Amino acid sequence: MSNSSEPHVNLSFDMIRQYIKSSVPPCEVTSDTPTHYEAVAVNGDQKHVFAYVVAHQHVVTLGFCTDIPDADFKELVSERLRKMMNDHRRLEIHNAHVDDLRKDIQDACEQLLYYYNQKGWTK
Repeated sequence: MSNSSEPHVNLSFDMIRQYIKSSVPPCEVTSDTPTHYEAVAVNGDQKHVFAYVVAHQHVVTLGFCTDIPDADFKELVSERLRKMMNDHRRLEIHNAHVDDLRKDIQDACEQLLYYYNQKGWTK
């Protein structure tokens, strides 16, 4: 992480990275740097982004798969997180250590992994 990053950004990045990392395996890591972590589900020639986190100077960006139909996604991710997302299912987080936000992110990762397994998106 760059020296100009704020401490809460580093802590938030590390925490979210661990939640995403809990999907590996069955997901695979496609990027693992001090400022970017991404996991994808690969099954044969199918590849679906699971989630990614990117640390910026003042904020962390968390993104989820856009291949999941909106109706399904609504059931998998809390309303709070969905309201924070843009149209590309990305959200900016200033401090992920807020208890209810941390729980929402962890739950989303767990629910998405279950969904990926059910859909056969993982090996």
